[in-house]
Amino acid sequence: MADENGLKSRNQVNSSELNNLVSKVQLGDELYGSSADNQYKRAIVSDAILVFEFNLSKNLIIGNPVQRFGERIVHLRHAFDLPEECSYTKFLESVTWDLSDSEREKFMSRMDVSYLMDSYITGKYEIWFDINKPNFEGDSFWTRNTVILTQDKNSDDILGLAVVKNITTNYKREEEKVYQLEIINALSIDYTNVFMVNLMTNRIRVVRMNDVAGAFYNDDFGEQYYDDALDFYIDVSVYADDRDMMKMAFSRDNILRQLIKRETFYVNFRSNINNNLAYMKLKVVRIGDIKETGNFLLAFMNVDDEIEHEMKQKKLLQDTLNMAESASHAKTMFLSNMSHDIRTPMNAIIGFTTLAQNHINDPAVMQTYLDKIKSSSNHLLSLINDVLDMSRIESGKMKINNNACSIEKIVSDVDTVMQSQIQIKHLEYSLIKRGNLSRFVLCDSLRMNQILINLVSNAVKYTPEYGKIQFMITEMPAISEDSSSYQFRIKDNGIGMSKKFQEKLFQPFERDENKSNSKIQGTGLGLAITKSLVDRMEGSIFVKSEEGKGSEFLVCFDFKNAKEGDVPVDEEKKQNVYETSVINKFKDVRILLVEDNELNRDIARELLQTVGFILDEAENGKQAIQMVSDAPSGHYKVILMDVMMPLMNGYDATTQIRALEDRQKSGIPIIAMTANAFEEDKNQAMECGMDGFISKPFDINDLLSKLSDMIDMKEHKKPSDSE
Repeated sequence: MADENGLKSRNQVNSSELNNLVSKVQLGDELYGSSADNQYKRAIVSDAILVFEFNLSKNLIIGNPVQRFGERIVHLRHAFDLPEECSYTKFLESVTWDLSDSEREKFMSRMDVSYLMDSYITGKYEIWFDINKPNFEGDSFWTRNTVILTQDKNSDDILGLAVVKNITTNYKREEEKVYQLEIINALSIDYTNVFMVNLMTNRIRVVRMNDVAGAFYNDDFGEQYYDDALDFYIDVSVYADDRDMMKMAFSRDNILRQLIKRETFYVNFRSNINNNLAYMKLKVVRIGDIKETGNFLLAFMNVDDEIEHEMKQKKLLQDTLNMAESASHAKTMFLSNMSHDIRTPMNAIIGFTTLAQNHINDPAVMQTYLDKIKSSSNHLLSLINDVLDMSRIESGKMKINNNACSIEKIVSDVDTVMQSQIQIKHLEYSLIKRGNLSRFVLCDSLRMNQILINLVSNAVKYTPEYGKIQFMITEMPAISEDSSSYQFRIKDNGIGMSKKFQEKLFQPFERDENKSNSKIQGTGLGLAITKSLVDRMEGSIFVKSEEGKGSEFLVCFDFKNAKEGDVPVDEEKKQNVYETSVINKFKDVRILLVEDNELNRDIARELLQTVGFILDEAENGKQAIQMVSDAPSGHYKVILMDVMMPLMNGYDATTQIRALEDRQKSGIPIIAMTANAFEEDKNQAMECGMDGFISKPFDINDLLSKLSDMIDMKEHKKPSDSE
């Protein structure tokens, strides 16, 4: 008879098993001799490590309990010094001396007289439980404690036989199986349904089944064969066009062939359950040697998200390819446009230079040609600046530097710059201001100026002579008390833009393919730069245009109001450096020009000597340091320092000059003069100790103004400042 735990009753013990057990052990012989009547008991206790019998009704130990230690058998009455008539309860207390508190409590509760009596009354004649016991080496092992309850025919007393066996080996084997199953579960956590299949027996069993609706295996069919489960699943759940492929891929023959060569393989297919199409992955993983065990795992996964991601990636790659091709086409067009646009002012510069040489003795004609050369040079410089700006924007190096300024001042500067172009084309131009524009706000005035000049310049460029342009600036309701909001509207009645071009208006290198603007110079970068700057300044830009009727741009910004300490002190207007009083200031003032390019030195020398400066020249940073060191204190009033030079650059040369022991020499004003005209270049110049910055090609007016400031600064320093 078997109890609820599935142990064999005495009627289930096979006689051949008994013979094998009895022949191998001596503990049964020790207790029960060799009589046929006790063969069952001898078989049960044959490999036990502890055996005792007891009368449950009288709470007494029967006979002589024994315990095996290796090859020795110990009689426990003598070992524990127990009386002849020893109570069952007392004996339990003696044999549990080495158990932990928790294990002892567990043992005593299961061996308790009341618990065992209740078990017998309810028909549970065999009870077992496992205990963890320590050994003499300090480790522990697992024991299976089995109690068999019977009733004495003569006295009706309830008797018990307790057998304790070492099951550590089996326990570890079971633990390993559980561990392996846990590993399988952990590794297959992303799979909805997982099954174990044996190729040899064609049997399938469930490891995990979360998706019953799409199950490969159904408990309603009872114990299934793999081939039947596969056919049923394919017929019911697989999309019709994928069924033949699935039958071939997951036949037992093909699985065996595949798993001999590799550990795993998978197939993606489409599932169609209740007319819901889903993308699935069915993965096969071999377990051990497939030719010996025949075991493998079959795991299902829904890959809708993965397939969708792959499709998005493919679309993204295709879009990227299209964009790359479009960009390549745009850049080809850009190079073509740039070739035209750069050559146009260059042709003017070269041509008018030749004409000027031919009219060297006619000052009036010479002046006309020089004006045209200067105008063409400025246009060429603006083209170069646009390309550099776009490059910096695309590389993420463009920075916004907010400072305190007024919209009134920015608009006034834009108006001043654009007036000459407006007057040349005889345009009807109106500047409309609404609201408080004089309030100081925090914004990048340089970039703001660039945005507005780009938009107004475009309006001027694409509006025919005698056309109309309106530039309206309006203060709008602020989004908060500490901010100000403005709208800038630039409207013209020029040639306008096609709807197709408006879709790519702000993309780099794009120009409208309009015959009416084919002769208008441009790189297709101005609006791309404008849009990028507006975005970086957290503004917004809108456009409305119609071919032949003109365009209207609307730009909106919200700026933080500047605090009192941020507002700059008003500066007096700079005087014209060519006035005699200023020129006299430069007379006989010695400066050191550090420049590696001979042509640049020639230009600077000619311009600076014209206004009275005395120049010494150095070709690199090392030579400059030597000249400053060898010269007497106060010899040089200012140093004009190029940045990019051989042997030693201008930054390093400045650092070493600032480290000279002579305080007057180390304090010489130094102005960076470089073609690197970006904000970080200015910052680097200041960080290494330079006092000013001017970019090439330099404006002589700007250069002389900075030199004047440096000389004034030097002259007004107190002696203690340079000591």
